[in-house]
Amino acid sequence: MKLVFMRTDFPTGRSHILIRDLESPNPELVHFVLVLTNKGTLWVDVFWPYDEESEKYTRRISELQFWQTFREWRLEGLTLGDSGRVAEILARRQLNKKFISKEAENM
Repeated sequence: MKLVFMRTDFPTGRSHILIRDLESPNPELVHFVLVLTNKGTLWVDVFWPYDEESEKYTRRISELQFWQTFREWRLEGLTLGDSGRVAEILARRQLNKKFISKEAENM
């Protein structure tokens, strides 16, 4: 397992900090060990669909920065989120992109 620490800051103000396994065997999915948001929700997941939009707002951070942010958010209070629902939404978004691009090819 080769881990990198990342932070995603969306324009809406939502932020995630992530631990990503670079040795994940499935290229269709990005392997995240932990997904957090500073809106007070914690998600722990194994696989996450690749999301091109979120990649625009994601940068690498140090392990120290990750754990400092995690501690700050924990002090604010975190609750367990519905990882399945989030994965479903991201997967649906990816499928819609593929469907729209195939329609454009057929025109």
